[in-house]
Amino acid sequence: MKTTLITLLPLLGLLFLNACGGSGSATKSPTLLFKSGFEKGVYLGKPYHDGGGTWFQDIKGSDYPDFSWPIQLWESNATFQVLVDSSLASSKYITNEIISTAGHNDTPSRVMRSTIHKAAEGWTQDPYILMEAKEKGDLYIKYWLKMPENLPQVLGDGSNDDGWCTFFEWKTTTDYRIAAYIYVDNQNKPYWYVHGDNVASDADDFVYDEFWHRENHTYPVPENEWFMVEFFWHRSTGDDGRFWWAVDGNIIADYQGSNKIKDPIDRIMFFTVYSGKYPLTQEVDDIVIWDGFPCGEGKSCYNKP
Repeated sequence: MKTTLITLLPLLGLLFLNACGGSGSATKSPTLLFKSGFEKGVYLGKPYHDGGGTWFQDIKGSDYPDFSWPIQLWESNATFQVLVDSSLASSKYITNEIISTAGHNDTPSRVMRSTIHKAAEGWTQDPYILMEAKEKGDLYIKYWLKMPENLPQVLGDGSNDDGWCTFFEWKTTTDYRIAAYIYVDNQNKPYWYVHGDNVASDADDFVYDEFWHRENHTYPVPENEWFMVEFFWHRSTGDDGRFWWAVDGNIIADYQGSNKIKDPIDRIMFFTVYSGKYPLTQEVDDIVIWDGFPCGEGKSCYNKP
């Protein structure tokens, strides 16, 4: 009997650890990677170019002791990629500014306002982008966003072709992109849309492929008021891949399945202004980045102001 009991003790101990969340099943708590509200101490540098074909503009400084701009993640630093040819005056087409205004809780706040006044080229856009990054795992990104009250009129014209703007994207080197959009249908009613496709590829023999998409007409797109967006992704070539998106705590999309072909993410556009029609202005405030869900698996961190 003693021999049997001694043999069972290690097994009983392992079962106890697993049941109590011990070493057999412990999950790592998410780590806060970045936080800023564009408050005092944060400022914008002047647009510049390196002699190449585009402009850049850096956010600098800090409003939290442990974090400073630019966003530094995955061995890379982020910047505004002001996509206007360097032979042109960028300010005629795109302007970024930190302004003082009423924030999402109706108290004074400093926020990032970005405007595309008109297109310089067909690819004119203004992403705050992490380039040449080395993907290292999962990410959760949250911030507050404000779109103009005339958004349907800017994007839509009542035609059969839906108008669109995107405010968040990531891309791999050659084979995968995820982009979140606001679309406007032919009745000029805005709705949410996200997809995985292969627009990241610039191959000469490129043929477009949309791997998956989700659209949401249930939760209305706020106009001229702040709303909170949250994105989470776990990258995988298998069924455990996930892309999760919430607006004001409402789940817009929760795609689960493959979201990778072979290459790692090397570009993250944390926020961007990009559309088929202009002028278009948006405001961003209170951005937070974690390496996992900070409020519970698949749970939003939204608290109504």
